[in-house]
Amino acid sequence: MEIYFYLGKGGTGKTTISASFSIGIAYYNKNRNFLIASLDPAHNLGDAFDIELSNNIKKLTENLSAVEVDLEKMIKEYLNDLSTNLRNTYKYLASFNLDRYFDILRYSPGIEEYAVLESIKKFLNMNEFDALIFDTPPTGITTRVLALPKLTLMWTKRLMDIRRKILDKRKMVENVKGKTEAIIGDEVITLTADEKEDQIMIELVNYGKEMENLMKLFQSDLTKINIVTLPEDLALFETKRIIESLNKFNIKVNEIYLNKYLIFDNPPEVIKGKLIEQERVIGKMKDEIKNINIKDIPLLSQSPRGIEDLLKFYDNYILV
Repeated sequence: MEIYFYLGKGGTGKTTISASFSIGIAYYNKNRNFLIASLDPAHNLGDAFDIELSNNIKKLTENLSAVEVDLEKMIKEYLNDLSTNLRNTYKYLASFNLDRYFDILRYSPGIEEYAVLESIKKFLNMNEFDALIFDTPPTGITTRVLALPKLTLMWTKRLMDIRRKILDKRKMVENVKGKTEAIIGDEVITLTADEKEDQIMIELVNYGKEMENLMKLFQSDLTKINIVTLPEDLALFETKRIIESLNKFNIKVNEIYLNKYLIFDNPPEVIKGKLIEQERVIGKMKDEIKNINIKDIPLLSQSPRGIEDLLKFYDNYILV
């Protein structure tokens, strides 16, 4: 499954460009099925298509569907799943009030990024789509989401090391006193020292494999990272930071869309300074950013809206 991420700060036009790309790629690949998903809490993907969208997947054309992910709902589902898994894995902690900890966890730093990653994983498990297009949250969140699999894998391996030490200590106790047991209500649970039977180690191993697969997918040629930016100094600085940040995790940027490029034959005096900045930024971008295709997209008098307009935009500016 191919994945296309469109990154950029608010106002760069990433929703319009990702929507246009999804319409175009679906139109010219009628034998494949596509899904475009908005992961941005401030959804306007439906506005771009001029169609009302929700948290439920909606078919736009014969082979293109769209959805606006409800992140608040996704966070609740993520915490509920986490709570269920913990209760099943740590049965001998049933006497603790875990709900109180999950109420606090809801407001923890990073919880939104994990919820976004869970959304991506959910879509990856849908067999009916051949490719996914993601209109992403603000840049900082998205870069952290893309980095999460590698970071989480590092933490998981560390937790596995700690768990092995716990099991080694439990094995030493077993050799002296026999199997360790825990009593929960009327049930007696035997605690194993074998990591192949230990439910916590099994969970860690499976989660580690899942994160490793995601990390490899994000680093592979199947994942296309596209940055939507503007011909301005601050936007150039941010674009370079995105590239440098993703390079640390061996994630490559595929294309840069230099959007809202001003074109004037006889520019009025009031915007000549802006045009000078624009040309300077474009020159620096092409000098300093190598091996990444840069597409110039002019500022239009009106943003494309609706399937027909978005397809024309794709033909004129994205396909070339």
